[in-house]
Amino acid sequence: MFKNLNLFKITYFLFLLLLTYSCGTTYNVKSKEFQQELQNGNTKEALLKINENKFLKKKKNLLLYYFEKGKVAYLDNDYELSNTFLNKADNFILENKRDVGGKILGTLLNPEQETYLGEDFEKVAIHYYKALNYTFLRKYDEALVEARKINLQLQSINENYPDDKKNRYSTDAFALSLQGMLYESSKNINDAFISYRNAVDLYLKNKGHFFGVDIPNQLKEDLLRTAKHLGFTNEFLRYKKLLNFNYKEKNTTNGEVIIFWENGLVPFKDENNFAFTILPGKETGVATIYNKELNLTLPIPISNKKNKESKFSDISIFNVAFPKYIARKPYYTGALIKKDSTETYNFQLAENYEEIAFKTLKDRTLREIGKVALRLAVKKTSEHLVRDKNEDLGALLGIFNSITEGADTRNWQSLPQKIYYTRIPLKKGKNTFTLELLKNGNVASEEKIEVMGTGNIVFRKVSSLNSY
Repeated sequence: MFKNLNLFKITYFLFLLLLTYSCGTTYNVKSKEFQQELQNGNTKEALLKINENKFLKKKKNLLLYYFEKGKVAYLDNDYELSNTFLNKADNFILENKRDVGGKILGTLLNPEQETYLGEDFEKVAIHYYKALNYTFLRKYDEALVEARKINLQLQSINENYPDDKKNRYSTDAFALSLQGMLYESSKNINDAFISYRNAVDLYLKNKGHFFGVDIPNQLKEDLLRTAKHLGFTNEFLRYKKLLNFNYKEKNTTNGEVIIFWENGLVPFKDENNFAFTILPGKETGVATIYNKELNLTLPIPISNKKNKESKFSDISIFNVAFPKYIARKPYYTGALIKKDSTETYNFQLAENYEEIAFKTLKDRTLREIGKVALRLAVKKTSEHLVRDKNEDLGALLGIFNSITEGADTRNWQSLPQKIYYTRIPLKKGKNTFTLELLKNGNVASEEKIEVMGTGNIVFRKVSSLNSY
């Protein structure tokens, strides 16, 4: 009677715990409604759908709520609102760094029980969008502060990792280029030159290719132009030779427009399960398990019950889950700008969030194998300790452990897959451009852009997030 009562209590407790899970449902699925509105260009409806999303309103998911609201408000041209939510995101990360309870649950039970604090590249993307928001609000000093924070934060994040497990994404070439553009728009040509030079040096250090981006010709032109403007002849000639670039001076007396084009959506996370196999051994009560893909070996206790032979069949359910990214294919395959129907300008790739996402997740996985091993060991140890006392409870706990095993599939999903830019000289007064979005070389959509030429550098943005 007593035994059955305990079994009932524990079963009831495990049942209650299971109610807190929504197993097998990724964040991508839970955010379909707002993402669909976003892809259709309905930013106001997307903001409403985010507000209605109960998953995003949970405290442990609030960072995602701030991320998505901040990005969609940016796309909705509400730059003040966007910065309000991005500031909340920034503060939330600082305030929740020491969420000990959540980390324990995440380590021992399921990582999605932790408070989400963002992938490293998401933390620095906050400052990129804040910089652009301030740029569109014509607060250039504030924009520069945010642009500088991008690389400072990347360095700070990486300092916390062991020497042999640091992120490869430790600096950002586009952030340096953006700093140069902002300095130039403020007529600070010397600092603009330094920023462009730092960006070029980063590409050269990586053989002209950095995180899925070839060094843009526009960046080469920006460096050589500012070097020439400052009279840095030696630097001009040195980089002209290093870059093998035929520099031609343009007339920018009436100003220029820099247009950023965001295309597609960043990959979303799904779950990847890794099965383990047992290695031969003679130790009583212990089995050694191994996964080749993770290169992970663990000792796992099996039954020590008297008069019962230990055997691997005691380990009934056996896998661990890691997140993985699933790429999304942008609907539009290219874009160009036509100026007054006479001149054509191409966009150049500046930032590849898809490449950054895949590489940073791989780096994080290598760092967190220890946490996964601990979770697996705790689950299996507890299961077999209980099984020694009560076969039924042990089996029940095994099922519970299997059901609760899962990967954290949360990520900032309204980020673009890639960011491109182009820089166009203006004529005095009204300039009319036509943005042509291309599908397999054919014009699939057009959009008019008007800019006044006043002698200054101005910034514009366009986006096409449709993906499949």
